[in-house]
Amino acid sequence: MTILLVEDELPTARFLQRLLREVRPEAQVLAHCETVADTVQWLQENPAPDLLLMDIRLADGHSFEVFRQVAVPCPVIFTTAYDEHALEAFQTNSIAYLLKPVTADDLRRGLEKYDALRTYYLATAPAGTTALPPPDFSDLLRTMQQLSKTPAYKTSWLIPHKTKLVPVAAPDVAHFVIRHGLVCLTTLGGQEYSLDMTLDELESQVNPQQFFRANRQVLFARASVLELEPYYNGRMVVHLKPVAREEVIVPKPRVTELRKWMS
Repeated sequence: MTILLVEDELPTARFLQRLLREVRPEAQVLAHCETVADTVQWLQENPAPDLLLMDIRLADGHSFEVFRQVAVPCPVIFTTAYDEHALEAFQTNSIAYLLKPVTADDLRRGLEKYDALRTYYLATAPAGTTALPPPDFSDLLRTMQQLSKTPAYKTSWLIPHKTKLVPVAAPDVAHFVIRHGLVCLTTLGGQEYSLDMTLDELESQVNPQQFFRANRQVLFARASVLELEPYYNGRMVVHLKPVAREEVIVPKPRVTELRKWMS
């Protein structure tokens, strides 16, 4: 088995190679790419590997950009610290979606899925065929979308912070605020973390019964509301805990909705 490893963090890349040696000693890592651009160039200049082991968030963008720029003829096992990209991943060539930190058992199951697909394909393909084609998950995706009548809201975030990944559960979130162009998550305990997401994306992920979009800059949780204060021109000031650095003002058209949401 030949593998192209796509991972922008060198320690993680080394860790994954150690796991590969443990669970699949005969596997050969042909190359290690750190960016979208490097991956596209490698795939354009080399024969396709049997499998891609690919992180999603790379130094120069999401790895999904690779699939928009070059044909990827092999299956992919994604490794990521974020769980919100699963649907998009399975719209590409994904056969497994492993959340970091990846364990040996996680990787082993992903490779076993590759083995099972390859065995099935070779047993049913015309004589002389050896290459494993990209899996087609379109029917599965349509079924998932039809069955997903109830929105699945985020229950937690795994946030890169300094050299670590910090889990933050949705019930522990006080508010999200845009500050200096970045979204800042503040917990009920007062910890602050930057998120590589937009406020619109977050609003679509959280339970609207628990979170309210005050304005373009603020999305807050019910648990963080201390009190409401009428403001001039029919607007409303929301006092939060922990206190937001910015004054949280709900515009007049949304005040009625806020009152209903609070009650």
